[in-house]
Amino acid sequence: MTMCPYCDKVYDESEYSECPYCSGELEEEHGERYFKNCHNCGGVMYWNGSWECANCGEEINTGIDDNDGTIE
Repeated sequence: MTMCPYCDKVYDESEYSECPYCSGELEEEHGERYFKNCHNCGGVMYWNGSWECANCGEEINTGIDDNDGTIE
């Protein structure tokens, strides 16, 4: 895993030769979602059955009610 120095998103360098977010190959999911602030890197965690940080991959196994709000 590699963190992009421009957008600070983490991606798999074995699958992409450059940051897929900066190049437009991948887009972040949009829509109303619960979020939680990552205690590990300060990034945003999303609920997918557990809390997973979109930036560093940190995972927390608490419930969906343990959120910091919703974003669109």
